[in-house]
Amino acid sequence: MADNSYPCQGEIYLIRALKTLGDTKKRPAVVVSINVRNQLSSSVLVVPCTSDVTSGETPTRILLEAGEGGLSVDSLALCDNISAIGKLYLEQGPYGAISPKSLQRIKQGIQIAIAIF
Repeated sequence: MADNSYPCQGEIYLIRALKTLGDTKKRPAVVVSINVRNQLSSSVLVVPCTSDVTSGETPTRILLEAGEGGLSVDSLALCDNISAIGKLYLEQGPYGAISPKSLQRIKQGIQIAIAIF
């Protein structure tokens, strides 16, 4: 976790429910936008996470194990659901930062989801 006044790439925050996307509850999300953007923009790009891991890992749903980035349970990063959200929607955090390896896997998941590979 960096000591900055803005969200950093790889950090996990609790975000408000995004009703426009059909979400009904707060959930953790990984900041994936680059730090220069995060510093200068009023929004960040995030990949939300779910604790429902029953579907298992896929090329666009990346497993983050409990403890990583401050997550309390195993979670899937939903790379096929990347969203731009206002920083005001970052309710709590950062809880921690995921490993560089996990961040790279999430970036690859995003690329697969948008057919850039």
